[in-house]
Formats: sequence, C-alpha cells, structure tokens
Amino acid sequence: MDKPLSLAGLHDIVLPAAPPLWPPAAGFWVLFFLAIVLAVSAAYGYLLKRRRDAYRRAGLAELGRARTVHDVSMILKRVALAAWPRGQVASLYGREWARFLNAHCQGCHFDEEEWQPPDSAVDPVLRDKAAHWIARHLPGTVASDE
Repeated sequence: MDKPLSLAGLHDIVLPAAPPLWPPAAGFWVLFFLAIVLAVSAAYGYLLKRRRDAYRRAGLAELGRARTVHDVSMILKRVALAAWPRGQVASLYGREWARFLNAHCQGCHFDEEEWQPPDSAVDPVLRDKAAHWIARHLPGTVASDE
C-alpha cells in the first residue's frame, strides 16, 4: 500500500540575500561618466557663449544710460567695433552707417535721419531699435540688399 506522505521531511524555502547596493553594476558607471561629460560640455558651452556675448551685455547696459542720439550712435559703434574689424566700421556714418546696421540685423530699420540732430534727446523708438540691434546683430554677415 501506499505510504502516507510525510510533511516532516520538507524544509522551508530559503531566499537568497538581497543584492548589495554597492558597488554598482558596470552600466551605472558608464551612464555616470557619460552624464558628467555631458554636464561639463554644457557648462563649457554656456561659459563660451557668455564670454562671447559679454560685449552685448555691456552695450545694453550703456544704452540704458544714453541721453542723446549721439550717445546711442557711439554705443552702437562700440558694439560694432567689438564684433567687426576697425577698418570696416570706424569710418561709417550717415547713410553708410544706417545701411551697415540694417544689413547686419534682420528686422532692423535705421534711417539716416534718425541720427539728426545728434544732441537731441533719445527717442524711445530709437533706443528700442538700438537694443534690438545690439541683442540680435549677426557678426560676419554680409549685406544682401546690394
């Protein structure tokens, strides 16, 4: 006959120990170093852009203190001299200066008459145009309307 099954010979299930949290797996280290490289690259790129655009921030700060049309023109000239060679910018005035400003900024519309008379108070529209030019000009672009 059949022998009755005995439960006395059974043992409890033994669970393995939980895996340790340290040291992490190799994939963690790969992702960790990749994240560090990306963070350092992003910070370096940000610092380069910030340094490259320092003259723009300085120009915008000076523009806030401009009192006359001549002051605005001189600030724009300083900003332009920071981005282009002196020989290309320094001698410009009047119509050529307005053409230069318009050619190097999309959406800028300066007229020769805006700079006259030079000792008049700054018009808010001119100040806004100058701020737009300082913030948006494209160094090294060539006039496309000629």
